[in-house]
Order: sequence, then structure tokens, then C-alpha cells
Amino acid sequence: MKKPTIAWLSLLLAVIFLTGCVNLNGLARMAQQALGRLDSVKYEDMVYSRPDPAAVEQALAEACQAAAGTDVEQILEKVYAFYDAYDSFYTNYSLADLHYSGDLTDTYWEAEYGNCVANSAAVDAALEKLYYALAASPCRDALESDDYFGPGFFESYDGENLWNDEYTAMLEQEASLENRYYTLAAQAQTGGGDFYENGGNEMIDLLAELIALRQQMAAYWGYDSYVEFAFDSYYSRDYTIGQISDYLGEIRQELVPLYRKLNRSDVWDEGYRPSTEENTFDYVSRMARKMGGTMAQAFDLLRDAGLYDIRYGRNKFDASFEVYLASYGEPFVFMNPSGTVYDCLTFAHEFGHFCNDFASGGSGAGIDVMEVFSQGMEYLSLCYAGQNSGLTRLKMADSLSLYVEQAAFSDFEMGMYGLSGADLCAEGLRALYDQVAQRYGFNSAGYDNREFVTINHFYTSPMYIISYVVSNDAALQLYQMEQDEAGAGLRCLAENLDTPCVYFLEFLDTAGLESPFTPGRIQTVRDTFVEILQ
Repeated sequence: MKKPTIAWLSLLLAVIFLTGCVNLNGLARMAQQALGRLDSVKYEDMVYSRPDPAAVEQALAEACQAAAGTDVEQILEKVYAFYDAYDSFYTNYSLADLHYSGDLTDTYWEAEYGNCVANSAAVDAALEKLYYALAASPCRDALESDDYFGPGFFESYDGENLWNDEYTAMLEQEASLENRYYTLAAQAQTGGGDFYENGGNEMIDLLAELIALRQQMAAYWGYDSYVEFAFDSYYSRDYTIGQISDYLGEIRQELVPLYRKLNRSDVWDEGYRPSTEENTFDYVSRMARKMGGTMAQAFDLLRDAGLYDIRYGRNKFDASFEVYLASYGEPFVFMNPSGTVYDCLTFAHEFGHFCNDFASGGSGAGIDVMEVFSQGMEYLSLCYAGQNSGLTRLKMADSLSLYVEQAAFSDFEMGMYGLSGADLCAEGLRALYDQVAQRYGFNSAGYDNREFVTINHFYTSPMYIISYVVSNDAALQLYQMEQDEAGAGLRCLAENLDTPCVYFLEFLDTAGLESPFTPGRIQTVRDTFVEILQ
């Protein structure tokens, strides 16, 4: 998972809200220059300092003052100084996140992370204020030239700024609830005894609170549905909720029967094979070496600068993700391994995000596009890390499960934002999850209708999950290309690693890949699984 920090989501909201486009000559210019202007820094040498929101506010004040003048170079100098302050805040935010995720019982890092969360909304509001000031600048025409922000960049910043104190307060409340989720997750995971009694049950009530707040946020921006708000504002998706609903219906029809059969097979036995940290690291190392080019260079940076944490930790956050440390111009991979061969695929997945950030100097692509690179790297690892028929079958079984289970989670997520009134409660959420589990075929022995609390995306990355499903389809095409012609899938992935494309379907068209919504596509996917899994 490419961890969509509050910074990333807020940047999208600020840059593409109601416009659907992003121009790399603006904010991302600093990120694009990062690898070229900064020397490699080892992770162990990165120094955390508590972020100073006052420094961001001071940089904002100076940039807004310059924006009122007529000196373009002076304006840009102050804008870039603001970007540096903004990057510094979120780089330290990410460092606090990494340290806290490394040990959920560490009270120092818990406090530092909480402080970052508490101040993030005000920092993001500052970015919004900057763009409104630039939109009103006498130098707007010059700033919207191809050399800087690009034509029409500030069109969405004409008129009233709705990102005011009222909306900032909502974001701060959301961040507080998300922070509460991490606290409860840590209690449930590390407290011993029953997971749900230690915090899991409280997490259900917390989710209901988040849903109600996010519905309020959507209404504030004039949306009838939070799902629509998130699709437009956070992800700039160029496909509709109706297309997704039809797509989920096809998955239920074509893949769920195969999924039910799969879960009665022995294909999962391969997944119990152990893998040490060294095995996992070597798997991705072999893959990167054989792929060469950008992948080999990225791996050299990851290895030499120690930009990864794949050690097992009993108190570590039970997840994997990749973040971009903008002030250093370097990505970082975090993983809490399972000790099985799945770790090889998980590390390959996060390394795909690492390569995307490495190649682009901090990816400006949309979430759906980013996930093509991570999932594509998983599939291609089967071809470049050494042939292993057992691991290939395991990956395909895992891919089928991803289609069905992540589709189910997405269905559940869209449904839960439709709950209101007395239905928006723990009992209502559990009843809805029962319905979804029945439709998608995973209400088998050991099933618990509270288990959705373990899906952190529902709490911290709302409406992200569907990205896994649609991007998995595109990533599977890379594997199919590689099987048809050695090197073809790798070329497609490598040539597009630095894409700035926000829109998913537009990216697929540019890359020569098929839309997952193409009639008959799910049947083709089903046939691929039947052939490999037999």
C-alpha cells in the first residue's frame, strides 16, 4: 500500500478539488527536483524534530505578502520557501509515524505522532490559503504560464474559500478520531487476551462516529453522498460509482463461485512455507537485479540508505506501507512480516511503490495508478525473482481472493456511508457486514461480523479500497503481457513509472492497457485463474 498520508490526500484536495487535474510545475516541482538536488541520506541519519506549525504560518504570511506584489521571482522564492516548510512538517510527520508504527507501545512516539495529527489540518489549510492568494495575485497570468503552475491552475481558487475555520475544525476532529483508532488498535493488538474486549468493540462505535462526521463534511461541500465526495475530491476518479456497482456485480457472478471452490482446495498450503527476513530481502534483490534499470537503481538506494524496515515486531503496527520523505527526496518501506512466503510478495508490492516514488521524485499520480505499479511488481516478481510454480499458484489464488474480498470490503464501505439515523451504529454496521459476507462467500467457519475493524483503510483512508481491485486488473495484464512476450510487461511498467497521470482510465489508455470495465474482461480474468489454478 502506498500510504496516503493526510498530507497526500489534502494536497489532492487542494490541487485538484473540483478540477480533476494536477500540474507538476506547482507543488510537485520541488518533489521532482528532490532526487537531483539532495544527496542520499541514510535513514538512521534522519533527525526527527517536532514539526513547527508556526514556521508554516510564517512562510504562508510571507508568500501571501509577496503574492500581492508584482515581482514574479520574489513570489516564487516565497512560494518555494513555503513548500520547504510544508515538506518539513510532513517529513517529520512521516518519521513520527514510522517510529510509532515500529512500536505501538512507545509512549514518546505515540505523543509525537498525535501532535502531528493534531496540527495537520491547520497546515493543510495554509496551503489552501496560499493558492487563493496566488489566484488573486496581479501576477496570476505569469504564474499560470507553462514555466510555472500551468494554464488554468488557479481556476478552482476563484471565489469564496470554503476551506475555512469551520472545515478545518472538521478535519481536526477527523484526525483526532483517526488517532483514537490507532490507540485502540494498539490496545487490541498488544494487550493480550480477547482482541475485541481490549479495544475492537470500541473501534466499531468509533467507525460510526467517523462515518457521521464524514457525511457532514460531504454535505458541507454540497455533496449528497460521502462516496461521491471522496471519489471526486480525494481520488479524482474518472469512472463512476455506477460503473463500480456493475463491476462488483460481475465479480460476484463470475469470481465468487470460483473463490468458494478455491477455499476448499490445498492451494494455500504453499503460503505456510516459512520465509526469513533474509529470504524476503533476497527475493526482491534478485528481482531488481534481473530487471535492471530503474528497479536496480532504486534497490541500491533502498539497501545502501537503509530505507526499509521488514523486521518482525510483536508491537509493530500490523500492516505494510510505503511513504515518501519529501525533505530527503527518498521513499521508505515499512512492513511487519508474517514469517511466510507471503512476505516476499508483500515486500515486492511495497518496492513497486518505492520505484514509482524513486522514478518520479515523489509520485504525483493518482492512487489507482500508483497501485498498478505496486501490484504489477508483485506479478512480475514471479518472472524475475526465480521460477516457482508453487508461489505462482499462491499469488494467483491470492489475486482471486483480492478481487473478491476487496470488492466485498468496497461494497461494505459504500454501503456503510449510506447508513443514517438509528441504523448508523455498531449493530447496523455488523448487520450490513453480515449481508456483504453472505453475498461474497466468506461467512464460513470462524467468521466474525466484527472483523471489519481490522481493515485500517475504513478508518484512515476512506474509499481507498476499490483502488486495489481495479488496479489489480491492470497489474494482472502486465503479467499476461510478460507471459506472451518476455520483457513486455516489464517495459510497460518501467516506461510509466514516472507518470504524472491522475486519472486511472486515462492512464490505462496511455499505457496501452485495457479498462477493467470492458465488457467480458472479468470473464477473461476468471479464465486466467481457472487455467493457472486448475
